[in-house]
Amino acid sequence: MKLYEKAQFTQGAFVNRLETLSDNIETLKVRQFSLKQFNETLGLTYRISNEKNAELTVPKEKLLPQLLTDTNSLVLHAHTQKVALLPEKYSGLLLTNNFIKIQLTSDVDLAFFEWYFNEHPSIQKQLSVLSEGTSTSLLKLSHLKDLEINLPSLQKQKTIGKIAQLKKVKNSLLAEKRELQELYIQQKLIKSINLN
Repeated sequence: MKLYEKAQFTQGAFVNRLETLSDNIETLKVRQFSLKQFNETLGLTYRISNEKNAELTVPKEKLLPQLLTDTNSLVLHAHTQKVALLPEKYSGLLLTNNFIKIQLTSDVDLAFFEWYFNEHPSIQKQLSVLSEGTSTSLLKLSHLKDLEINLPSLQKQKTIGKIAQLKKVKNSLLAEKRELQELYIQQKLIKSINLN
């Protein structure tokens, strides 16, 4: 089956078309969802250390719930071609045009689908075919909708999803352990210099 049969999609907003400085209309302030937050969710490193976390002033009527992050849907970054199930701490942030929100039907487990999209060979093969011959890989919404998916039973999805989430936690803890070990060794080296 095609992904569009199991999901609804919302392309993120173009910030320059959405932001306003007018005093005549009712506005809300909203923070943008960033690539740094996206990568942290997936446990990926992010090279830019000081990414701006801009707050925008947006007309209230243009700030649709579909444009905001939540814990009931997945977010796709169109350039990295990865999806993330966001934690509660990233809820309510504005999705910009580099992101696509994917709201799946109730018979698809979100944790399973995050793993399935990011790691399953059949999806990866389809994504590589779509990006062949292009200098920058960008997953278009039309291509996303037409991805061929093959889903197991909901019970099996939940089991795989739980295992995938535990694997993610394990990798995060191992990375934190490595960082702490490096810091410990660094402190020991500094202390050994100071003893002389």
